[in-house]
Amino acid sequence: MSLLGDPSLAAPGAPRLLFVRARIEDDRGEASGPAQAPLVLGAVARGLGWDVRCLDAYLEDDPEQALRAALSEFPADVIGLTALTAEFRSMHRLARVARAVRPGAVVLAGGPHPSADPEDTVANDAIDAAVIGEGELTLEDVLRRVVRDEPWQDVPGLALRGPDGRVRHNAPRPAIEDLDSLPMPAFDLTDVEAYSHRRGMSQSGKRRYMPITTSRGCPYRCTYCHDIQGKSFRAHGPAWVLRMVDELRERWDVHSFDVTDDIFNFDAERMLEICKGFVARPDVTFACPNGIRADRMTPEQAERMADAGLEYVAIAIETAVPRLQKQIRKHLRFDKVLPVIDVFSRRRVLVSGFFMVGFPGETEPEMQATIDFACRSKLHTAYFFVTTPFAGTEMHEQIVAERGAEAAAIVGSGFFFRPVVNLSAIPDGRFARMRRNGYLRFYLDPRRVVRIFLAHPRKRDLLEYFTTVFLRDTLRIEPARLLARLSRRPAARRRAVPPVAAAAK
Repeated sequence: MSLLGDPSLAAPGAPRLLFVRARIEDDRGEASGPAQAPLVLGAVARGLGWDVRCLDAYLEDDPEQALRAALSEFPADVIGLTALTAEFRSMHRLARVARAVRPGAVVLAGGPHPSADPEDTVANDAIDAAVIGEGELTLEDVLRRVVRDEPWQDVPGLALRGPDGRVRHNAPRPAIEDLDSLPMPAFDLTDVEAYSHRRGMSQSGKRRYMPITTSRGCPYRCTYCHDIQGKSFRAHGPAWVLRMVDELRERWDVHSFDVTDDIFNFDAERMLEICKGFVARPDVTFACPNGIRADRMTPEQAERMADAGLEYVAIAIETAVPRLQKQIRKHLRFDKVLPVIDVFSRRRVLVSGFFMVGFPGETEPEMQATIDFACRSKLHTAYFFVTTPFAGTEMHEQIVAERGAEAAAIVGSGFFFRPVVNLSAIPDGRFARMRRNGYLRFYLDPRRVVRIFLAHPRKRDLLEYFTTVFLRDTLRIEPARLLARLSRRPAARRRAVPPVAAAAK
């Protein structure tokens, strides 16, 4: 067990706050990056005089035992869990451990899953409340009241169990409009070194890096997407972003960044100013692994991103079918997207396409059209994610209305690489074969293989990329099991040697 955070920053006798980052319960080495949620929240808490630490379950062999040890070493007054939907089972288990070890502590849960599905979150009686949406002001309010030993249950931005056991939503917390008013993230609450040896969201390969968020909110209303940070775009100014980058360069020896904004390029002028700042810092490289909105870009803007040290970019396309684009309200303009892909490809920026298959009612010709589009494009890599209607999305509500609550219990057991349902009009077996064949057709194109090799910024990591992303995540072949089977074959052949021949030796 290793608690993250600098204890020298706390005054003696300061109240204690422990962040706990949940993980995918059946973790097979999925991509994971340095924790982001505790960083600004932790800086806010420190500004109030709290002693803040973090336990990252992705860095622990036994997260539950690690949490017991952490709470023995650091008896927290407030425990804040953070989880994606793919991590919700781990969140619940860790909450029960926290409650058992520190029965008097306030246990909060925040992040994407508690915000999108507070009913599931607070159904666990080990969790006192779910923090909905942005947590900085809500956490500040709760911590002030805890220190004064005042009731905190009416704080805006929380969801709790009412006396009747039902979820009670407090008044909503307004979005933070001036993001530059927030403190600089507390980067000591994450382990940069540990994550330099793990596969991250980006396909750039292993390197010492930090994910950074430079904006919040997305004004688009795609039916499959959460509304966690609101539908208004709010952003840090370029000067604030570059100050954060400089702190990471100078204090933490970090020169590579994953920009994890929902829509980094929404404000093109702001994005280009940040890129100019990166150009002036020639030791900086960056990636956009969360997906950009390519039809809001021009080829010239793509050139400027490449000039600024862009190594990898994901483009969220979803489907090549106009009917489905309208159904999910993506409304992507393909005439704008293809020239941008071409620029990134020509500049040897590794460019990936995010596609979704298995939309409700999707037909075989429609799924094939999306696969054909990907294979014709100059994308280096592609993902054909299986559509999953996560709780809190409009698509989930549609499934509830059309197919009943039982069908809508699909919340995703481990991102999109472990599909749990096929919502399309295509039979399950045929759907699985089409998806598999789409990957084979895409990646077994010799020209694409050469282009991937030429564009990849860290070629030493290509073998791991192939085994983890292509074999395991896309073709559902477990490399470890495959190697184990292969290693047993020679022994099986030796046992088959006739006894006479064996004796003759």
